[in-house]
Amino acid sequence: MEPIALPRTVKVYQLLKQSGTYLMSTGVSGPISWGIGFYATLQEAEHNRTMELLKNTDTPKPLYHIFELDIPNPAYKEPV
Repeated sequence: MEPIALPRTVKVYQLLKQSGTYLMSTGVSGPISWGIGFYATLQEAEHNRTMELLKNTDTPKPLYHIFELDIPNPAYKEPV
């Protein structure tokens, strides 16, 4: 039996708030902390987008975007 190989990249989801031409990471960090506005699963990002939309009282309402990012896996090492 062989262990499961480490992937080269890790998927991370970023939640951005757009007010006019101004963009910023928003939301809270999830249970796996990648930083503010970054989530380990799409479901976490969608949940936080919904929470941000519900708590926002600005007029006009800002837009919220979720981007899927592939980042290099820091644990990955080239096989020898």
